[in-house]
Amino acid sequence: MRSVRRGGKLGGLVVLAVLVTALGAGCGAPGRQGPEPDDGRREHEARDTEQARESRQARKDGTGHEARAVRVATYNVYLGADLKPLFDAGSREELAARAGEVYAAMEATDFRERATALADLLSARGPEVVGLQEVARWERGPAGGELTVRYDFLRLLLDELAARGTPYRAVAANDNFTGRMPVSATEEARFTDRDVIAVRDGPAASRPRTSHAASAAYDAKATLPSRIPGLSFEIPRGWSSVDVTVPGGTFRFATTHLEAFGTPEVRAAQARELAAALAGSPHPVVLTGDFNSRPTDARGAYGTLAEAGYADAWPAAGGGPEGGWTAGQSGSLLEEDELSHRIDHVLYRPDGVRAVTAEVIGDREADRSTPTGYWPSDHAGVVAELRLGGGR
Repeated sequence: MRSVRRGGKLGGLVVLAVLVTALGAGCGAPGRQGPEPDDGRREHEARDTEQARESRQARKDGTGHEARAVRVATYNVYLGADLKPLFDAGSREELAARAGEVYAAMEATDFRERATALADLLSARGPEVVGLQEVARWERGPAGGELTVRYDFLRLLLDELAARGTPYRAVAANDNFTGRMPVSATEEARFTDRDVIAVRDGPAASRPRTSHAASAAYDAKATLPSRIPGLSFEIPRGWSSVDVTVPGGTFRFATTHLEAFGTPEVRAAQARELAAALAGSPHPVVLTGDFNSRPTDARGAYGTLAEAGYADAWPAAGGGPEGGWTAGQSGSLLEEDELSHRIDHVLYRPDGVRAVTAEVIGDREADRSTPTGYWPSDHAGVVAELRLGGGR
């Protein structure tokens, strides 16, 4: 593994165009797979198991089990635009024109408003730890001059959470890729994609304690062609982790966003690297993220992690195969509900962790933002309650 580096040789007009395409609209559907069958009985929650009843009874009885429960979440918050037009550009001039359109589309999906909806959802559940993907930072300024941050998705979301009395702090992050390019005749913009781990903040006596934060880039990377003659580009992605201590124990929490449009082999290779990096953890491991891999992907990333010993909180907590959809909303975020498949997961190694409940958030009409009515993201999030200690 190599440490994540900022910028480096990834800057430049065409580099950004190709790199951001890999994360772009439709990244919830790797390989452009069709939707799974949906008979109208889509499950939103998975918590009617014996474990769930046991957990609820423990909280009522005051038996001490409550101190061993922890809530975690994963959410791909959506970078804000459909980036496919960039990949289709056939010249640098066309690319610059399309980049301006992409920037305008990002502004149209208004993360400031969406951050209020995301914060409402997370604040209501209060997970101790959250893995976030596509936590974009957009900068803009004069061509050749200094750029100014116009939209820092992390700062906007953290501010909204703090305003609700549920503050969080970022404790680990990795930059996946970044680059600068013209968006008009006189201006340039820079986009940076990040994965972030945030934990509940507050008084020292009650907030989770964290240590050993780490981030790394995958050696496995997708190579995408370009319509601009003679150019193709590699796409860096990575992961972050941190040890989290709560009443009842310590666990290692990790998050990632695996390759969206590369081949399944690239995603599987990234999953193998991640499993190997986490294998030496002295604590139970909880792994969250947008894996761009469905539960039916036995030979891909999901199957790779299952072979490495990871369990999936959704089925473990009683969720069925016809529910838990987390990806597929339109890029405009204004259409009807189009979630159609499950690629965002809370996984864990069951030696010291077990799932009690799992819930999809951000998938109901009531979750949409006001006043415009955006879906909070083109993905839904997942919140899981886990029990520390014991075994399977």
